[in-house]
Amino acid sequence: MKTDQNRVHIKYIPDYNIKLLSEIQRKLNEKFQGKREIMYSDIINLIIREGKVGENYNKLILWCNYKIRLGETFVDYK
Repeated sequence: MKTDQNRVHIKYIPDYNIKLLSEIQRKLNEKFQGKREIMYSDIINLIIREGKVGENYNKLILWCNYKIRLGETFVDYK
């Protein structure tokens, strides 16, 4: 039961952090210049490379890992 609640909570992490996710996507779009789509691993790598810390960044990493474990590769969140 508790895992189902955790799963539901993880699904909505981007909704609570929309500004942060938009900023990260903007940075990655500038870097890739439209040559390829953004992957969940790109978000994780950017957060780690820039040394970002805090609860919101940790939640985004958790969300990305959740999506990767579901077998998804590319970010489909606008």
